[in-house]
Amino acid sequence: MTSHMRLARLRSRQGMTLIELCIVLIILGILLVVAVASLMRARVVANESSATAMLRTITKAQLAFYAECGRGFYAVSLTQLGSPRPGRSISYLAEDIGLVDNPQRNGYRFSVRAGAEATAGFTDCGGGATKSMYYASAVPLALGRTGDRSFATSQSNAIWGIAGAVPPSEPFRAPAQLIH
Repeated sequence: MTSHMRLARLRSRQGMTLIELCIVLIILGILLVVAVASLMRARVVANESSATAMLRTITKAQLAFYAECGRGFYAVSLTQLGSPRPGRSISYLAEDIGLVDNPQRNGYRFSVRAGAEATAGFTDCGGGATKSMYYASAVPLALGRTGDRSFATSQSNAIWGIAGAVPPSEPFRAPAQLIH
């Protein structure tokens, strides 16, 4: 084949047709939809994992409070766990979770209150009220977007989960499921 014939052949190629271009765009669109759906699902799973980890942190803070400042009883709020202990500059919880009673973090709202059958305890080392039981919960801020399940724990140190925006109620049992 001569160079003149090759040049003529190159000039005759017109590139992609409009239909071929549309097919490529449709395939790219489908791949984008699948990728976004996978990313959203991964985000929900990560938020749920973070929520259960925060409930474990709250449980550890409650156990430390129980042993050190609560005189055998539990704190009744996150601000009680997040306040510096008398004579010390640190608290049982980090500031980002213990400054307010219903903080939001990673798509979930957290809360702590007295357990369902709690009785009043002694005042803590800072003069605050305590209870014999506690209940901590994590609820998604936007069901389906930030989380699919709500979680709860208590002094039993087990985390329970249930689908929806209402956390498992005490006493924990089906339809709630034991998570950890």
